[in-house]
Amino acid sequence: MATTIDARALAAPLVEALLSTAAEQIRAAAPRIAGLPASDAAAVLPADLLPQVRNFLLTMVKEGLSGELNAVAEALQTYLETGRRVIDASVTSAIELSSEQQERITSELRRRYGDVHVTYHVDPTLIGGLIIRVGDQVLDNSLRARLSAVQRALQAS
Repeated sequence: MATTIDARALAAPLVEALLSTAAEQIRAAAPRIAGLPASDAAAVLPADLLPQVRNFLLTMVKEGLSGELNAVAEALQTYLETGRRVIDASVTSAIELSSEQQERITSELRRRYGDVHVTYHVDPTLIGGLIIRVGDQVLDNSLRARLSAVQRALQAS
């Protein structure tokens, strides 16, 4: 079975770290550049700023919006604390699901869990049925799991 990487799940900590760093850098730079003309603001900014933050700060100063920098930093922090969280889900089937089947499953998962990012995988060893993982919940409705349960029941009796 091929290994599938969920890039969104891997990228989430990086995105959060970048947003957090940007908020901190904006908050720290705001008092340094308040009221300065754009030509002077560049000289007082720390050299270790993220390039995107530096460009953003200079643009805000140039547009006369340096007074809004603390509000921007707060908005970033609020987004980090309460922002939209996407739940990762994976659906594994014995055969490739049609786009209609995938849409129905995705729709049902979104109805139950809200904003869900669903990845689909094929594992022929399941024989039939599905394994659905949402967060830390697993629903194993595969034929392989059902046969294993029957086998365990027969061995126990």
